[in-house]
Amino acid sequence: MRSAPSRTLRLSSTPRFSILIALLHIAAVSVAGEPESPAAHSECLTMVPTPVLTPFIVELPRIPSIDVSTGVPLTLGAYKISQSVHPELPNTTFYGFGTSQATATAPGPTLEAKRDVATYITFENHITDAHHLFMVDPTIHRAEPPRGGVPMTVHLHGGETESKYDGHPESWFTAAGDTGPTFITRDHIYRNQQPETLLWYHDHTVGVTRLNIVAGLFGLYFIRNAQEPDFLPSGGYEVPLVIQDKQFFWNGSINFPDITYDAAVSGVPNWCPAYMGDVILVNNKAWPYMNVVRGIYRFRIINAANARTFALFLSDSRVKFVQIGTDGGYLWNPMVLDQILLPNAFRVDVLVDFRSVPVGTTIYLNNSYRELLPAENVPSAYYIMKFNVVSNVEGLAPQENVYIPTSMGTAPDISSLVNNARIHRKMTLEVSPIPGTTPTLNQEHWTDPASEYTELFSSEVWDLIHFVRFSNHVIHIHLVNFLVVHFQTFDLPRALVGNCTFDRPYKHPDSCFTDYPQPPRPAERGWKDTINVQSYHVVRIVFPVIPRKGGSYPFDPTAFPGYLWHCHKIDHEDHDMMRPLFMSYPPASGTSLRENLVPGDVDHRSTSSSNNSGELNVIEDLVLSSE
Repeated sequence: MRSAPSRTLRLSSTPRFSILIALLHIAAVSVAGEPESPAAHSECLTMVPTPVLTPFIVELPRIPSIDVSTGVPLTLGAYKISQSVHPELPNTTFYGFGTSQATATAPGPTLEAKRDVATYITFENHITDAHHLFMVDPTIHRAEPPRGGVPMTVHLHGGETESKYDGHPESWFTAAGDTGPTFITRDHIYRNQQPETLLWYHDHTVGVTRLNIVAGLFGLYFIRNAQEPDFLPSGGYEVPLVIQDKQFFWNGSINFPDITYDAAVSGVPNWCPAYMGDVILVNNKAWPYMNVVRGIYRFRIINAANARTFALFLSDSRVKFVQIGTDGGYLWNPMVLDQILLPNAFRVDVLVDFRSVPVGTTIYLNNSYRELLPAENVPSAYYIMKFNVVSNVEGLAPQENVYIPTSMGTAPDISSLVNNARIHRKMTLEVSPIPGTTPTLNQEHWTDPASEYTELFSSEVWDLIHFVRFSNHVIHIHLVNFLVVHFQTFDLPRALVGNCTFDRPYKHPDSCFTDYPQPPRPAERGWKDTINVQSYHVVRIVFPVIPRKGGSYPFDPTAFPGYLWHCHKIDHEDHDMMRPLFMSYPPASGTSLRENLVPGDVDHRSTSSSNNSGELNVIEDLVLSSE
């Protein structure tokens, strides 16, 4: 076996961080010896640590972008590529998107779309590997191309997309021409008729989504207004931050487990329930730095990790986050925050004002979130990146007329949506019995008959009930945006034995609830497509089954192959926390949102202060009715 090159830590300007990493490395070597060859097996939750790397020596890169608002069709292919994540590691093999082999990157190019201007993209698969970069578990439901290869399909996460273009998990295709049972076309049309926001495109192939995203098959997708708010930072002051975690072998290859954590418990040989790495990547560089001037920056941040949650904070208390947007667009009330909770697939639109600190200041973007298992809380996951405040940055012009808004529009009428809901569903997040532990939704699997049929032009209330004793689940619903009404804790042991009910309010002797309904926390406010649900919690959401702009969808949402909802901890999604979601047209008579209720949209031109009376009123009513 080839011996691993020795690596030492450069203490540079971050001694405390360096000492933490050094201690981690010493502890790892004392247990595991020298880092193993990539040919060796890697076991879930006990992976060999990445060789020690010096943090903050790589500058944050700008992800290449493509204007897709011109009406000219774009061909975007998936390729096998080599890319550096850190100068102290050899190059890493990825799968990446690009217009050619030479231009392909991981993450793929950022696609810049305009609201109400359609985008035309043909996706191609040029990955000719006979087998995937990582072990494919043969025992879970997955894509099985007859001629082998790497299957892929592309989902525009958060998009109001016709289902044949939605990246249905069974619509995969390979370089050899094999296709999945719901495959229709590689030619996608995105109509972009929803409010301006940050979406992302990523692979969604059944059973191997986690493998393809770790390998690099994803990218950012902006929907912008023809007239963007001129008071917000733009150009070099607007910076996308794609945060992931990975683990690496000494030769630069990605360390992804090929042995499950406990086959007697998991019931499968290779699947890992939570892949978390010891290297934090931003725009695919390990712990980068960024030089910033004393101005207001706009950071468009996404958690693209498999399973790790981030709680972001800045090391200098003089500098705060001002969150102005979330998954579905602008918040009606911007929030000044010391910390931003960022579970998987969450996106946040954040302003940071560096004018409050002098040139020469160093500020770290850190992570304070504590995962369930000690092995997942490695010290190296505490740091994300570094900001150096400098007097000027080459090519960056001074800012003019930029300020932090106090309002970005009016709040939607949550009370009306709740009161007009035709269906109230209780959706359980569970784990199947041991042996053969599998996370499930409503105790059903992806291949079980569909049970969620949603009526167009109505609204629905879902109670997401977390029946698992540990961890969290992150639920994503395709096609629609939703609002969080409230969350509530409950007595899990009583609920598990059926000794209480969720149909009775808190204080009732038969109720499972242990507290009054609580209003959404900062991470849960605004229009969402993905929501975090913690253990012992019920999260109530409401969503109108209409486009965000109102009226009717410009396509038939009832058409084949339909939509889905699933956990966006993508290790869980692959096995088997995913369910079909079908749309249906309403009866000829009856109340319809199409005629009577259009949810409030955000008008970014408004800068006067506003309140959240609709949201507060519905919470107030719910609390009072529970007493």
